[in-house]
Amino acid sequence: MQLARPNRLRRAVGFAALAALLGLVSLTLSQCTLVGDNLTGVNLDKVGPTSCVKQCNDYYAFVYDAEQKRHDTNVENCQQLPQPQKGDCLVGEDARHTAAKVTIGDNKIECQNSCHRQGAGSAG
Repeated sequence: MQLARPNRLRRAVGFAALAALLGLVSLTLSQCTLVGDNLTGVNLDKVGPTSCVKQCNDYYAFVYDAEQKRHDTNVENCQQLPQPQKGDCLVGEDARHTAAKVTIGDNKIECQNSCHRQGAGSAG
């Protein structure tokens, strides 16, 4: 009869280990996330194109404001330079700022176009 008890204990430890392993696996698998929208073309977060466009507009308004502040700071720095360098600095800064605004505008349009492509296959 003594042999049966260690066997029960071993079996109980085995079941406990198995239960712990299954618990760990279920916790790990429950942390998985779905793939992104762009893989299947299906919008998983129920955000329609209108919300997406608003997010694009808000983000690029922030980016544009940051660029404007950068431009203002750069102009102030140019104003501190001696006259021959000041003119070149201002011309260069104007060209940089103009190019940055064009890039920001192009990226905003691309963001908005992406919203329409994502929303085309969804019902929301």
